[in-house]
Amino acid sequence: MGKSLTADRRNQIAQILMKKGSIKVGDLSKRFGVSTETIRKDIIYLEGEGIATKSHGGAIATSDFVERPLDVKEMDHAEAKAVIATEAVDRIPPGGAVVLDTGSTNTAIARQLLLKSGMTIFTNSVTIAGVLAESDNNVFLLGGLVRPSSKATVGGWALEALSTIHADIAFLGSDGFEGLPGPSTLSYEEAAFKRKVITVSDLVYTVADSSKCSSSGLFGYADWHQLDGLIIDSGMTPAMRDKIQKETRVIFPQPL
Repeated sequence: MGKSLTADRRNQIAQILMKKGSIKVGDLSKRFGVSTETIRKDIIYLEGEGIATKSHGGAIATSDFVERPLDVKEMDHAEAKAVIATEAVDRIPPGGAVVLDTGSTNTAIARQLLLKSGMTIFTNSVTIAGVLAESDNNVFLLGGLVRPSSKATVGGWALEALSTIHADIAFLGSDGFEGLPGPSTLSYEEAAFKRKVITVSDLVYTVADSSKCSSSGLFGYADWHQLDGLIIDSGMTPAMRDKIQKETRVIFPQPL
């Protein structure tokens, strides 16, 4: 029980750090009802994981683990995301049921789905639901607690809603996969959502631009062999491609 509580507290501290960029020992001690020495040990652990850097009276987030707002991410590698989106949309069967989780690449997919009709689209992204709200598709926004940074619904309600559906195909975003056995995300709650999506979908693809090859999140949501493929632009290194191809398909879309 003690180890479980410690791990849970450290996960929560990591989440706070990613959202705020910095933390104070005294504030966390009061929040979690533990000693300042315990919090300092937690910070040392997170520093060892490459998530935090100790500062006077607390810690600051390592830049790779600061969660950037979705609208900022959308501006990064926009051309690559458009190419990936075209490939993804071409894989959706006519009139199919699709799951899109939150993320800038999936938002690019949603914009291309504006040109389609008769599909059923499930999403936990407030942004994607807004993009598709006036399309000729049936759009279901899965309820739950909204995370401000990603505008994603998460938690028990979202997972319960997923358990009632069946999808032909799903596209999942990722914050990176460097040095990991599969794609990952910076949010524990979003990782849980992604894992559930995999269980209710016939086909599951991770969609990511090649910048994700040199970054990673805190929480893995699948090993590569659990997925039907990775759709990514041609900027991926040959070494990374060869490694992932041993577990699943790596799909390079044709340039637009």
